[in-house]
Amino acid sequence: MRLRTLLVTIAISLFSFTSRLPAATVEDDHIAGAKKEGALVLYLSTNLADANGLINLYKSKYPFVKVDMFRADNEKLLNRILTESVAGKFNGDAIMISSFEVRVLLQKKLLQRYVSPHAKFYPEGFTDKEGYWTSVYSIPRVIAYNTNLAKPDVAPKSWEDILHPRWKGGFGLSDSATLWYTGFMKYLGEEKGRDFMRKLAAQKPAFRDGESIVMQLLAAGEFPLGMVYSHQVATLKRRGAPVDWVRTAQPIVTGLKPLGLAAKTQHPNAAKLFIDLTLSKEGQELIKSFNRIPDRGDVTSELKEGLKLYPADPRWGDSYAKYVEEFREIFFK
Repeated sequence: MRLRTLLVTIAISLFSFTSRLPAATVEDDHIAGAKKEGALVLYLSTNLADANGLINLYKSKYPFVKVDMFRADNEKLLNRILTESVAGKFNGDAIMISSFEVRVLLQKKLLQRYVSPHAKFYPEGFTDKEGYWTSVYSIPRVIAYNTNLAKPDVAPKSWEDILHPRWKGGFGLSDSATLWYTGFMKYLGEEKGRDFMRKLAAQKPAFRDGESIVMQLLAAGEFPLGMVYSHQVATLKRRGAPVDWVRTAQPIVTGLKPLGLAAKTQHPNAAKLFIDLTLSKEGQELIKSFNRIPDRGDVTSELKEGLKLYPADPRWGDSYAKYVEEFREIFFK
């Protein structure tokens, strides 16, 4: 009994000592481990240009690691991970996917806890309290408008403003905006949220297949208003399109892009180096250059200046089916 107590005391002391090691010492250990591993397998749902940008930065710092990547949209990436895991063939080391999908990975125990030294720079709601993930960037849905069809003095300032009769039939909306709908329910409460949605449905939104199509048609003048991703508006505005977006409408529901360490990673040190670099100030400045909204608190961005974002909690995914059904019932009955 005394021996067991002694061993426990030693283990606790070693853990305490390790947790107090300087970050540089921990990084050196990861580098030494990554040199032995020599490989890294990434499963990413960001676009190809962003993925390659992150990988190139990683290779510039750790050229001794061979990087392989599987990239797909969120749903396809999740299905691939689940299928390979059931078959015992999943070999991913680090996973970057969206809010609802990361919830499934946690429920299936496909992520392990890893608290990056950079996680402390991320605001509440943008990093997991239990240490399983941290969001790389935000993807907020905002009210955008065509400046030729909706002058700034009459453009909406709030979500309530789009219920004005002048906008009936003139609000473009994705037919799969369930995360946004869910965020509204959580922000306003079920009763107030559904009341707003019924009023919006009475406005006869112009539904299209995805935010990208809504954005293109909005810029072309097919309708004056639309709900799109803020980075889409910023990109077209820089190219001279007559578009702008509303920063004052609350809530600004934002999807996240969580990054985590795979539960059965074969290259843990190489994966931790990738996570740390992506979450570092340097990595987040790179994310910013992709016209994304970096989630690290000490990295400024014109796209998030003055914004109060309402981050999508992965736990919302537990009610996903319910809200899909409600969304369909209210807008397509």
